[in-house]
Amino acid sequence: MTQPAHLPESAKHLKAAKGALWERAEAGAVGGFAWEYTHLVDRYFEERILEAGSQSFPFTLVAVGGYGRGRLCPGSDIDILLICRRRIPKAAEQFTRNLLFPLWDLGFDLGHGVRTIADCVSLAAKDYQVLASLLDARPLAGDAEVFHSFQSTFEKKVLRKKGKAFADSLQAHNTTRANQYGDASAMLEPELKNGLGGLRDGQQVFWLNSHLEAAHTPPVFLPDELARLREDQAFLNRVRTALHLAAGRKTDRLFFDLQPLTARLMGFANQGDSPEDTGRGVEFFLSRLHQAMTRIKAMREALFQERFSPPRTQAAAPEAHNITACAEGLFFKAHSNATPDDVLGAFQESARTGLPLTWNARRIVRDNPGRFASRLIDRPETLTALVDIFLSANADTACNGLLETRLLPAIFPEFGDVEHLIQFNDYHVHPVGRHTLATVTRLSSFLRDSCHWTGKTARRISSPANLILAGFFHDLGKGEPNHSRTGAEITRDVLTRFGMSKPDIEEIAFLVRHHLLIPKTATRRDLSDERVVSELAATAGSAERLNMLYLLSIADSMATGPRAWNAWTRSLFEETYHKALNLLEHGPLSKPDNAQRLASARNNVIEACPDMDTGHVEAALEAMPPRAFLALDTHTLTHHIKMARALWHKIAEDRIRKPSTIGGKGICILEAESGKVEGTFRLTIAALDRTGLFATIAGAISLHSMNILSAELFTWNDGTAIDVITVSTPPENLFAEEVWARVNRSIGYALTGKLDIAARLDRQRKSPLGKSRTGPKLRPMVTIDNQGSDFYTIIEVAATDRTGLLFDMAETLSANGISIHLAKITTISGRAADIFHVRSATGLKIMEKTHIALLREALLEAAEIS
Repeated sequence: MTQPAHLPESAKHLKAAKGALWERAEAGAVGGFAWEYTHLVDRYFEERILEAGSQSFPFTLVAVGGYGRGRLCPGSDIDILLICRRRIPKAAEQFTRNLLFPLWDLGFDLGHGVRTIADCVSLAAKDYQVLASLLDARPLAGDAEVFHSFQSTFEKKVLRKKGKAFADSLQAHNTTRANQYGDASAMLEPELKNGLGGLRDGQQVFWLNSHLEAAHTPPVFLPDELARLREDQAFLNRVRTALHLAAGRKTDRLFFDLQPLTARLMGFANQGDSPEDTGRGVEFFLSRLHQAMTRIKAMREALFQERFSPPRTQAAAPEAHNITACAEGLFFKAHSNATPDDVLGAFQESARTGLPLTWNARRIVRDNPGRFASRLIDRPETLTALVDIFLSANADTACNGLLETRLLPAIFPEFGDVEHLIQFNDYHVHPVGRHTLATVTRLSSFLRDSCHWTGKTARRISSPANLILAGFFHDLGKGEPNHSRTGAEITRDVLTRFGMSKPDIEEIAFLVRHHLLIPKTATRRDLSDERVVSELAATAGSAERLNMLYLLSIADSMATGPRAWNAWTRSLFEETYHKALNLLEHGPLSKPDNAQRLASARNNVIEACPDMDTGHVEAALEAMPPRAFLALDTHTLTHHIKMARALWHKIAEDRIRKPSTIGGKGICILEAESGKVEGTFRLTIAALDRTGLFATIAGAISLHSMNILSAELFTWNDGTAIDVITVSTPPENLFAEEVWARVNRSIGYALTGKLDIAARLDRQRKSPLGKSRTGPKLRPMVTIDNQGSDFYTIIEVAATDRTGLLFDMAETLSANGISIHLAKITTISGRAADIFHVRSATGLKIMEKTHIALLREALLEAAEIS
């Protein structure tokens, strides 16, 4: 921005100093940014007031809000208030203009007001946002007597009297914050200011602490605890500074695409690091951030719990084991004599009653968790007590206390090793520790609620404790290349130390080792292939184990996040589980054998088509690929025959109209129906087979803003291609019928060369409307597997999700002479995972090493983000 010629010297100094400050910060010097920026603005007001000359009225100029706290970030507003003693003179308006106009000319975002002391008191008593801003008031210039008068009046008439009502308004606001911004201390894209655990939580602690001091109420926190809170707040403020610089604007949501640069500015990663090193740096940064947010949130919750909560209605804990209850929660009757058993008993009571431990009781544990843990480690009674906690209805309350006091990681160092581990992806919503306990509490709810659909399966579990412990141990191997195998080894070591029986140890270790078996089978494998389900059933070995694996898979996926658990993945899990359960309970799926099943399916189709020529039906059945009879039911097979007949009829008509050309090139038939899962549709598309047909279909669907969830491609030996594709619901503002018609036209235009899908998708990706934050940009991975299927090569491409990714993968496969027979689209480790069951041009698996290497290179290149 060009500097206005009329800028006063004070504004010129500020502009120059601000530019230099920004340069240093963008180079990585964010540590003292907030203080230095605040100092620059303070100096501007001092100089500007001197330039304006002496004033004829008494006033005090105060900074409020973030500026008052001395915590200015690059995108922060500058909020000031001109306070007059009893009335506002006419000269105040011009004086305020003289102060603020130069800042407006420089592009600062300003908030300002001119009030009397009485105005401030009156507004603060009615509007608690005003009250909060005045709690941070800091004098900048003017008459000290006016400021002291304001302070004393504000404390006497507002702060002492309105503290409880102010706290109630903050608590109501916290509920709104939770709904709008979420729990930032447990999110991988946290909202730094308003999310729970964010800066606003720490501010509330200091605001309400000021009220307690003014009301001469005993404080909750010790000076060293408040000092640590200031350190955590300062760290969050540095992160917010780095975030504003990384984004180039004011934003408080730490989106994935801003995390690498934010981490570099914070010193957790370096310019020029590899994507893997940058990813690790981001993970360390997020781990540190979540630890700070967890402590901030815990202090805010404790303050409300102990000083501003209504009387509790929960049943009090029994007067035993040195534990008793009060309105604030559970505490030890004799603090100095609290034993390890007292501490563990307190958390058991917390899980039973829903009463948290008081802050003072938690302080006793937090000050030296190792002392208590040293006499709890490796005791069978400890493990029994923890299982009791995990299985309780109020396990969340107790688990939060076990984490906040650091007792749980002290008892299980293996848990502490991964508790704050962050995976730089958008798949896992929580750090490992939070995810683990969320999984455990999900399992606990399944076991208690026999009416829920998961409860019906849970009723069949003979050892709930083993399932709960599997949930606790399932991710303790995170950070290792094969975390399931490592987790099983950790499980054996830890449970042996705790004296558990060997059969139970092996049962729990088995569940940990195979906790991803059902998700991987459901989302990556061909469920119509007998071998796939047979292998799953054989690995489980019994219905009991399969039931536990199923519940563990559900709880783990629910705790992971919406990318892992939704209606579609639930349907896949259910299909996988019930097929394997049927095999275990009712004998091999291979009875009758494949030949008999194929013959039976053909006969059923012929009987279902009484209105069609038998010769035509038999010819169609001969043309169908064998897999169609295993994957599709009689009704669907019959419908495909009718669609094929309609397709060839249209082609014949087209050839009559255009005798000089090859007819049927752009003809396709698309039919849509609601999918088996709510929020999905199943498209059946019939067309002449040609190279790149599926890529064209996938591109057309992507152009219309839908996601493909799965695709089964049936190529007949007469040249008919019938693709069955499950997609997400079309955009809300369009009628579904209109969308299908558009998709059908797009496919036809693309097949005749009238529509360049690749170019259209490229424009869509580059459009501001098409850009979206879908996750961190990490290096793609390609896996080519010839062991997972008897008939197909399985290719898995994991890459950062983007518009048209599936189209690019399908087009690359087609260009390399690969035919796709089955595609499943899922998410693995936070990235889109396109999984293809394919064959070479000769109809066989891809076995030649040079071909595999070239194919992998081509797919990696196509998956890279330009």
